[in-house]
Order: sequence, then structure tokens, then C-alpha cells
Amino acid sequence: MMQRRIISGKNTDQRTELYVLKHKDKEIAIVQMDVCTGRLKRAAEVLLPEELPAGCGADGSRLPEWWENRAIPDSRIGLQHVLAGAGMQTNLSLMLSSYGLSLTDHYWMQPAERKLYWKDLNFYENIFSDVLGNLLTDTEETGRKNALPGNLSPSFSVNGDMKKKWVIREGARCLLKVTSEYYGQQSVNELIAVRLHERLSWDHYVPYRIEYRKIRGTEYPCSLSPMFTSEEREFVSAYQLLLDYKIPNESSLYEALISRAVQSGMEEERVRRQLEYTIMTDFILSNTDRHLNNMGFLYDSKRRFFCGMAPVFDTGNSLLYDREESLAKTNLLGLKVNSFCRWERDLLRYVKNSSMLNLEKLKDFPEEAESLLLKYTEMPVKRAGEIAGTIRGKIRYLTLFQQGKRIWKQGKYW
Repeated sequence: MMQRRIISGKNTDQRTELYVLKHKDKEIAIVQMDVCTGRLKRAAEVLLPEELPAGCGADGSRLPEWWENRAIPDSRIGLQHVLAGAGMQTNLSLMLSSYGLSLTDHYWMQPAERKLYWKDLNFYENIFSDVLGNLLTDTEETGRKNALPGNLSPSFSVNGDMKKKWVIREGARCLLKVTSEYYGQQSVNELIAVRLHERLSWDHYVPYRIEYRKIRGTEYPCSLSPMFTSEEREFVSAYQLLLDYKIPNESSLYEALISRAVQSGMEEERVRRQLEYTIMTDFILSNTDRHLNNMGFLYDSKRRFFCGMAPVFDTGNSLLYDREESLAKTNLLGLKVNSFCRWERDLLRYVKNSSMLNLEKLKDFPEEAESLLLKYTEMPVKRAGEIAGTIRGKIRYLTLFQQGKRIWKQGKYW
């Protein structure tokens, strides 16, 4: 058994202990962890460099960034309330309390002086109590019998600002996203995106559905989506894949991601096709948040190869959900986004095959989106109608784009 070493720093609140980074039951690296803050300080020794998480480098030098990126972000509303309830200092120490286990991959942290096993702890096989998950989402759930001991939860290893937690529905692991703001529109936006993909006959997307949950005594629509990973397949975000990749000066972030994916064994045509499809459907829905953690790839951990792109997911921050003013006069070609470009319109420059979308299938899609908003939320009829109007406007712009118009030039393209 490995001897644990405690290293005292100048700050007496810091305590460094050795942990073993494991992939299922394989010991991958020995790392130094600040157990008070949960921060991964450095890789002390790499045992199996070929088994390190993608993007962490052969020496494990990017492991601290990888570790921080899998945690609940500091910006998550209500996080301090959860930390107080759990008796933890930080989002990272909260994650470490569940050994960093998640439902997106098969990595976790084992204290060096202990001997723990994947089969006994992983959330793919074992059911879990979600007392603290309820705190994360302000929802009311009934605890599960025969759950893992303590407060182990996969919800501590889910990034993103929106409140969310993992739940079990009829034996299946599903991600529940919760919001009581903006009429609950972000949840319904996910369903609207599903209907868009269905109309366009695109079959590689996450099938969200609506489930009502009580939040502080009031019911709101929440989005529920099945897990798209498994005990054989892991999710690797675009952010993670690019962690240790030096982007050439002459390359855009978009092309760098494609190059890195191809280097990792993926087919360029398949990668480009999904990215271009995502750009155009995000454009229709005015999705402003397609950042590098909201797209990625699937990795076959048994055969150790990238088997394709992850399905399209997370379209909640769309349809101008957070704009309180009237949407009727919104400049639909002047939207800022958190993606490969600063301006949404400029993303269309990357699309080479605009004809893959049959816009004829979307003739009454704005009306369908409007009806879904009115069905599942208490949104005023006028606002739902204005949102439908933005979809019509975007479809018109995309039609011009398919006709060869360079709409990123705004008023000059016609």
C-alpha cells in the first residue's frame, strides 16, 4: 500500500495529500491534492501516460485544468448554499468528496492510502442518494434505498451555470436541468431543438423531454435528458481535446479543433458535417452559448479510440430567452455568441455545405415553437409570438445564405 504523505504549506488551511488518478481500476498517475480546497496541485508521477485523460499531455501537466473543468463552476447560482450544507470549502473539495466520479467518463480519485474499487463506487452501476443534489436544484426528491454510502453524487462533477443534477428514471441515468427564471424557457428551448432536429431528419441529438418539478413550492418546466455515455463510452469535450494542443498562428479555433480531431483518429468529413449542421441549427434558434464544453466527442475506453462526435446537446440558452425588452426590433444579425467567433453571423463563414438543411421542412416550425412555449410556460402570448418571429427571420436569412448571399456583411449582401 502506498504511504500517504502530508505536505504542510505556509497557509495552515492547506493540506496536501497524495491521491491516485484511476481509470476504472487502472492506476494512471499519482497526484498532489490540496484536500481543503480540492485543488489538484500537480502530477507527482505518471504511471500510464497513454491512459491519461485526453488533452492532459504525456507528463500530466494539464491535469489541474482538466480537474477544474469537470467541477461545478463558481458562478453556479446557489453553490454557496450547497457548500454550507455539505460542510465543504469549494466546488473542487465538493467534487473530491465524491472522488471526482462522474457520469461523463471513467476517471476518479482514490486516496493513496486506501484501496477502493470501481465496481463498488461508480454511478453507472450503483444507485445514488441525491440529498445534496436536491440542494443544487432547489427541488424536492425522495431519497433512494440501498444507495451508495454517505453523500456520493455524480451531480458534483457536472459543469455549466444552469442548476442541474443526475437522477434515475426507470433504471436510466438522466440529467435534470432546473430553472425558475425566464418562465422556464431554457428547458422548453431544449424540446424545441429536439423538434427541429426531428423535422430535419437529423438523428444524432440528445432527446430532451419536459418534466415539471417543484422549486420552492412552485412547479416549473425542467428538461430531462438521457445519459449519452456508458460503461464503454466516455465524453471528451472540445475544450478538453484542445487543452494541450498548440494552435498554429495561421489557424482559426474552428479549424484547429477539426485538425486535432483528425489527429485523434476521427474522420474529417463526419466532424465537419456535424459542426456545420450545428452552426446552422444554432443560427435558426439564436443559440448564443455553443462554447467548447457544449460540443465534443465519444471515446471507446475499452478499445481506446475516438468513435465519433457526441450528439448535439445543450441548446437551452437560445431564442433570446434572457432579453426582457420587446424582441420585435432585435437585430438578428447582430447577436454576440460564446463560440468560435464573437458574432453569430460570422460562424456561417465556416459552413461549406449549406444545402444539407432542407428548409422546406420548416414551413410551420415557428408556429410549433410558439405553441410549445405557450403549452409549457406561463409566458405572455405576445412574447411567444415574438420568439416565433425571430425563428421566421432566421430561416429567411438562412435561405439567403443557401442562395449564396454573404449575410455576415449584413445590409450589403443583397
